[in-house]
Amino acid sequence: MPSPNKKDRKRASAKELASPAVGFGSSFAGGMAVFGLGGHWLDRKTGHEYLFTLLGIGLGLLYGAWELWKLITISNRQAERRRREQAEKQESETNEPAK
Repeated sequence: MPSPNKKDRKRASAKELASPAVGFGSSFAGGMAVFGLGGHWLDRKTGHEYLFTLLGIGLGLLYGAWELWKLITISNRQAERRRREQAEKQESETNEPAK
């Protein structure tokens, strides 16, 4: 099986980088919509003008911040794992006896 060429590797890399951003964006938008619309619905049911809508938007922002924190911590773990693997590979290559 032939190895992928450079253009295909770049395209795959771009998809890998975009995937977490798309996931975060959709989670953030979904959270804002659910909490904001839920707050609006509660305002209409209870007769308040905008109290629960603002609370819902605030909860949506907190949810978005939590999702962003998860994305950052996962990305940092993956980067650290790659750095360790690279360092181990370089160390094993330098420690091999010459033939």
